[in-house]
Amino acid sequence: MDSLKDALARLSKAVDRLEHAAAAREERVARREQDMAEALREARTEQARAQETADSVSKRLEAAIGRLEAVLEN
Repeated sequence: MDSLKDALARLSKAVDRLEHAAAAREERVARREQDMAEALREARTEQARAQETADSVSKRLEAAIGRLEAVLEN
């Protein structure tokens, strides 16, 4: 009977360790997902900023080309 109690105690401890490991893994996964979501938000913000800069540069280049063409035509 003692060996059965010992086995049950070991089993209980093993289940506790497994539950703890599963909970820790879930926390790591959740943290990783949050980090990835934040990185995605930052990347989207940076991409939008870069697009605005590209649009501005494009407009300035078009204006400069227009001025050069006007000078060359005269």
